[in-house]
Amino acid sequence: MKFSITSGHGDAQLRRPLLMLWLATAVLLALAWWHVLALVSDSRTKELASAERDLANLTRVSQEHADRTFRSADQVIRFIQARYLEIGDRLDLAALSAQGVIDTEIFNQVGVIDAQGIYVLSNLPIKGKLDLSDREHFKVHVTADSGELFVSKPVLGRASGKWSVQLTRRINRANGDFAGVVVVSIDPGYFTRFYNELQLGSKGVMALYGLDGVARARKIGSKEEFGTEATNSQMLTRIAQGQLTATYSNASVVDGIERLYHYRKLPHYRLAVLNGLDLQYLLVNHQRAAQALWLQAAILSLLLLALATVLTRYLQRINQNLLARQAAQRLIEERNEQLTAIFSMSPDAFVSFDTTHRITYVSPTFLPMMARANIQFEGMSEQDFSAWLLQHCEPGSSFAGIAAMRAQMAQEQSERPTLIEIANPGKRILQLSLRTSESSAVSQLLHFREVTRETEIDHMKSEFLSTAAHELRTPMASISGFTEVLMTQQLTPEETSEFLNIIHSRAQLMSNILNELLDLARIEARRGKDFQYARLDLAELVKQSVASFIPPVDRGLPELQLPAQALWVMADPQKLQQAILNVLSNAYKYSAAGQAVKLKLALEPQAEGLTRVCLHVTDEGIGMTPAQVERVFERFYRADTSGKVPGTGLGMSIVKEIISLHGGSVAIQSEFGRGTCVSFYLPAIDKDEAP
Repeated sequence: MKFSITSGHGDAQLRRPLLMLWLATAVLLALAWWHVLALVSDSRTKELASAERDLANLTRVSQEHADRTFRSADQVIRFIQARYLEIGDRLDLAALSAQGVIDTEIFNQVGVIDAQGIYVLSNLPIKGKLDLSDREHFKVHVTADSGELFVSKPVLGRASGKWSVQLTRRINRANGDFAGVVVVSIDPGYFTRFYNELQLGSKGVMALYGLDGVARARKIGSKEEFGTEATNSQMLTRIAQGQLTATYSNASVVDGIERLYHYRKLPHYRLAVLNGLDLQYLLVNHQRAAQALWLQAAILSLLLLALATVLTRYLQRINQNLLARQAAQRLIEERNEQLTAIFSMSPDAFVSFDTTHRITYVSPTFLPMMARANIQFEGMSEQDFSAWLLQHCEPGSSFAGIAAMRAQMAQEQSERPTLIEIANPGKRILQLSLRTSESSAVSQLLHFREVTRETEIDHMKSEFLSTAAHELRTPMASISGFTEVLMTQQLTPEETSEFLNIIHSRAQLMSNILNELLDLARIEARRGKDFQYARLDLAELVKQSVASFIPPVDRGLPELQLPAQALWVMADPQKLQQAILNVLSNAYKYSAAGQAVKLKLALEPQAEGLTRVCLHVTDEGIGMTPAQVERVFERFYRADTSGKVPGTGLGMSIVKEIISLHGGSVAIQSEFGRGTCVSFYLPAIDKDEAP
C-alpha cells in the first residue's frame, strides 16, 4: 500500500506529524522483525548447541564402545601370541573358545597364520590348506614389527566366508625372527548393531573410520555400508592438524547431504568414530517455531500499517480543512512577499500612506538612501513626515511639503518631480514624485529616486561644453579680429604676413583641439575595439618614436636609457606611439633650453612571478604642485595658466585612456620648480605568447 504523506499544497505542519507517524511505524516494524529475527537466530543457535552436546555424548559412547572392543580383541591376540610361542601348534583355540577365554559373540574367528602365510590354527574348522600370504593384514607384518595392532579394511574372509575386519599382531621368536601373525576377525555388523540404539534420524550417519579414509563400519539410517571411502573428509584434515575431537557442519563427501558432525579419534588406534545428524532433521522443530514467529511478525506488520494508514487519512482530512481556511491568507502573504521582494531589490525608495494620510509602509532602501537608521515611521502623519524630510534637506531646498505637491498636481493635472539635496556628508540628490490612489488601503505613494550621478553627469557635460566653447572661442576671436583688420585696412606686406601667420597658428590650434576632442571621443566610445593589438618590442617602438619626434629648434633629442634585451608587450603601435609622443611633447613644452629630457625603459618584477615594463619620461621643467598633479588628467586642464605655453589641455587625458585600454597605468611624480616624471606601466609578455 502506498500513500502520499501530503498533497502538493500541504504545509509543513501536516508533513511533520505524518513523517513522525510513518517513521514511528517504520521503527516499530523494524523492531518487530529484528526481534523475530533475533528469536529465530537464538532458536537455531540453541537447537544446534543442544544437538552438538547430544552428538558429542553419543560420539563419546561410540568411542568408548569401539575402544573396549579393540582392547578386548588386543588382549585375546596378545594371549594367543604368548601361548603360541610357548606350545606352538598344540594350542587348541576351539577349546579356549568353548571355555569362554575367547568371546565368540564378538569375534567371528580367531587364528594363527604361520610365517609362510598358511592359516594353521583357528577356533573354527579349517578346510584344506588356506594360504593368506596375499592378505594386507599378513603382509603388513612380514618385513618389520610396528608394535601396533593392525585393523584392516573390511574384507570377505576366506576361512569364514563372511565380511569381517581383521585385527592382527606379529608373532616374534626369541631372536626376533618373524614367526607368523595372530588374527582376530570382527563382524562389522557388530558396530552397526550397536549404532541401532542411537537415534540419529533417517539420514543420520554413524561410522568407524580408519585414518586411511576407509570406513570399517558405516550406517546411514538403517542402511549398513562397509569399506566406504571418504579420503576428502574434513575429519581427516582436522585430525592431521592435531584436532583429535571436533564438531563441524559440512556436506558429506559420500552422499552430499549437509550434516552436523562430531568425531573423536581413538586414543591408541589409527581409527576415529564419527556421528552426524542431518541438518534438516535436526532443525525441524526450529523451522516450525520460526514459521510461527514469521507469521506473527507478518500479522503485526499488517496491523501497524493499517493503523498508520487510518491515522494518515484522518490527518489528511483535517489538513484539507485547514488548507481551505488558509488559502486566502496564503495568497495575501504571497502578494505581500512579492511586493516586499520588489521593494527590497529596487534601488528606489517608497513611502505609502493610508486614507488618513498616515504612513503605513516604508521600503527597506529609504533609510540607507537618507543615510539614517533606526527610525520608526509607521503611523507618522503626513505633516510630521514633511517636516522631518525638510529638516534633513540642504537649506534653500525647494521642497514645500507633501500637501503642496498634492495641490500642485491637482492644479496642473500632471506630475512634476521635485529635486531635493540631502544634508549628509557627501553630495546626494534625490528626485521626489507623488502618486495618488483611490484605494482604501493606499491613498498616496511617495517615490524617491537617487539622481546624484545623473546630476553630476549633466553638470560635467555642461562644464565640458562651456570649457570647449571657451577654448575654441579664444582662437576664433583672434582669427575673426585679424581677418577683419586684413579686410578693412591697408597693411604693409610685412604686417599682412604677420597677421596671416597669426590667423594660421590660431586655426591650427582650433584644428588640434577638434582633432584631440574627436580622438578622445572615439577612444571612449570604441573602448579599444579599433585598436590593432600586436606583439612588439617596446624598446624598438621607443627608438622609432624618438626618431620621429621633432624637438624645438634649440633643443636636442631626449637622452635614452634602454635595456640590452627586448621588452615584449601586447599593444597597438600607433596608439602607444601617440601616447609616448604626447608625453615627450609636454616634457619639452614645460622645460627650457639646457634642461635635459630623459627617457628610461626598464623591466620591473611583481608578485606571483609577473613582470611589467616601465617607461619613465623625466624633465627638469617647471614641475607641478600636488594639487596640480591631482587634476592633470582633467580635460582642458593646464598647469601653466599664463598662456605662454601652447596646448589644448587634452593630451594627458588621451594618454591615460590609451594606456588604460592596454591594461596598464600612468603615474606622475612632480615637484614644483624642479621637474616632472611621467611613468607608463604595461604588462610584459613572453616573446612567443599568442596575440
